[in-house]
Amino acid sequence: MDDYGKSSTGLDENIVAAASYICIAGPILLFWIEKRSAFVKFHALQSMLGFALLGILWLLIKLVHGIWFLWWAPGLLALYFSISMMYRAYYGETYKIPVIGPLALRHVYDTNPEIAESEANGV
Repeated sequence: MDDYGKSSTGLDENIVAAASYICIAGPILLFWIEKRSAFVKFHALQSMLGFALLGILWLLIKLVHGIWFLWWAPGLLALYFSISMMYRAYYGETYKIPVIGPLALRHVYDTNPEIAESEANGV
């Protein structure tokens, strides 16, 4: 695991990227403070968007009174989402969740040209 770069936190970027899937506060903080690693910023943003979609799904299920028996489904999806994405991030995979993954990746590189330039130069 020595081939991973360091994030702005001083930890290996694979560990920080995996930690961004633990809860909703983590990715917000990591996205805000990370300055060097596009890998960490991508996973933090993808985590925020994923949890936001799960929250919207939970609200929609809660608002529709006829499907009260599905209230547990978004929680189970969130657990699966967190565990599977933590595993992928820890092993260095830039897995893009359909729809939100490409958006997150494009946003990271479009709004952080210094990251894109440093990665292109091999820094």
